[in-house]
Amino acid sequence: KRTGSIFGPPGAAKLVYFIDDLNLPEVDPYGTQSAIALLRQHVDYGHWYDTHKLALKTVDDCQYVSALNPTAGSFSVNARLQRHFSTFAVGMPSASSLITIYQTFLDGH
Repeated sequence: KRTGSIFGPPGAAKLVYFIDDLNLPEVDPYGTQSAIALLRQHVDYGHWYDTHKLALKTVDDCQYVSALNPTAGSFSVNARLQRHFSTFAVGMPSASSLITIYQTFLDGH
């Protein structure tokens, strides 16, 4: 908490949230995902609305990085949220590549 209704990391620090399996929240009958809608509200507007205190809660100096689960979930992300992200598709490395990568780390210790 910084002041009153403004939240964020202390001082001049920045905060990066990693959201794993972004596509896993269940799609409701209206075609939305409530957890994703809450995240999108912060990214779009920079704040959340506290319904108990009837006040805005601003969150500053935050960034989001996410990953999708290719084997489960809805297999899509709301376009209104996805527009805020750069999308990269990275395939799983081969077994020989993984051995080379991890062997390099193990040889160094």
